[in-house]
Amino acid sequence: MALSRRTGRSRFTLLLLVLSSVTILTLDFRGPGPVDGLRDGADSVVSPVRSVTDAVAEPFSNAWGGVTGYDDLERENEGLRRRVDALEGQQIGDAVARRQNAELRRQLAIRSTSDLPTVAARVVSGPLTSFESTVEIDRGSGDGVKEGMAVITDAGLVGRVVRVTGGRSQIELLTDPSFTLGVRLAEQGDVGIARGTGRGGTLEVDQGIDGDTAVKRGDAVITSGLEGSAFPPDLPVGRVRSVGRTADRTEKTLVLDPAANLSGLSYLTVLLCDENCS
Repeated sequence: MALSRRTGRSRFTLLLLVLSSVTILTLDFRGPGPVDGLRDGADSVVSPVRSVTDAVAEPFSNAWGGVTGYDDLERENEGLRRRVDALEGQQIGDAVARRQNAELRRQLAIRSTSDLPTVAARVVSGPLTSFESTVEIDRGSGDGVKEGMAVITDAGLVGRVVRVTGGRSQIELLTDPSFTLGVRLAEQGDVGIARGTGRGGTLEVDQGIDGDTAVKRGDAVITSGLEGSAFPPDLPVGRVRSVGRTADRTEKTLVLDPAANLSGLSYLTVLLCDENCS
C-alpha cells in the first residue's frame, strides 16, 4: 500500500514538472517578464534530473557513436596501410635502381681506364644447375662480342666468352674446372698457371711458383699478360687463401679466392679483343 502511494506521488510530481515546463515555454515566447524568475526556479528543479539523465545516456551515446564510426575508421586505416605499403615498395625499388645504376656506371668507367675497346652488358641468366659455372649476357655478335674475349667487373676478372649469338653471349666463369689462365704474383713477380677448381668458388695455381718464393695469405694475384694471352696484363684475378707445395716440394701451390664476387652478378664488361690482348 505504501509503495502504491509513493508511485502515485512520483507520477504527480513528474506531471507537475512537465506542465510547468510547457507553461514557461509558452510565456517565454511572449517576451521577458516575471517568467524569468519562474524559469530559473524550474531550471533548478529540472537540472538535477537532466544531469542524471545525461550521465546515464552518455555511455550509450558514446557506444553508438563508436559503432557507427567504426566502418569509417577501418576504411581510413586500410587506406593508410596501402599508402605505407606503396611507400615501402617504392623505397625498395629506388634502392634497387640506385644499386643497378652504380654498378652500370662502374662498368662504363672501365672504358676510361683501359686502352682496349669495351662493351657493358647486363646478366640475363645465371647457372641453370649447381654443376654449371656460366652466365648469359645481353650482348652478342651484333655488339662486337666474340668467343674467347675476357669479361670483367670493376673488381677484376670474371671469365671469358664461350658461346655467341646475335644478341646473347654465354660467359664461362674463371672458377669452372675447364678454365685456365696465366697469372702473376703482384708483388713477387712469379708467373704461374691458374685453374678453376669447380668447388668452393676457388682457383688453384699448381705450377710456376718457385718453392723459395715467400707467399702469404692475402697476397694479390693478377693476369700475366704474356704474349699471345687472351687476357690483358694486370687484371686482378684474386688473393691467396692458402699456400701448399707440390709433391716434389720444388714449387708452391696456391688456392685463390676470386677478386670479383661471382654470386649475384648484374653487369659485366667485355674486353673487345679476342687474341693477343697484351
